[in-house]
Amino acid sequence: MDLALPTGQVVVCDPFTGLGPFAPRPFTTAVHPGRYPVTVAVASFDNGGEPTRVAAAARLSVTDAPVAGWELALVDDQDVADLGERELFGYETDHGDVCFVDASAVSALADHEDWLIEALAAYAAADFRLPPVRAVGSAGEEIAAFTTGRGYGFYPTWVGRTESGDVASFVTDFLVLEEPSTTSGGPS
Repeated sequence: MDLALPTGQVVVCDPFTGLGPFAPRPFTTAVHPGRYPVTVAVASFDNGGEPTRVAAAARLSVTDAPVAGWELALVDDQDVADLGERELFGYETDHGDVCFVDASAVSALADHEDWLIEALAAYAAADFRLPPVRAVGSAGEEIAAFTTGRGYGFYPTWVGRTESGDVASFVTDFLVLEEPSTTSGGPS
């Protein structure tokens, strides 16, 4: 699905606790206003004899150009120099629900809960075979929402940059392949 970013200021958060007056600030890295595709990468594995599928990462694609490097997505008062070894900045999700949203839509979409609960339940029941859920506010504001399939978590978002330094994508990493307290050089 494509997501409208009318200001190009990206926010990633839990759609049930992160929208409204206490919403997180947008990342300092912004993109040109426009519509951008959002996709979810799914990991499948055997969990003690039970086939399991969870979201491994979600990407907001800005360009098809190859990513040459990754950096942690930051908000205005964060500095990677303040992080200790194996620390990262990110966002919390109470039940594993996540959304990409433009900063201009954060307040307007705070009253979407009843509809979104049902839509995300259908998304989870489809075992990640549906595109992210698009919720649209009364003035056309949009979010791209999905569930991780993992419940509570704290997750980083990375900015992928092209060889020329332009933003290629934002990837929120659900840390399926490593312990939540670790960081790496970004998604692969």
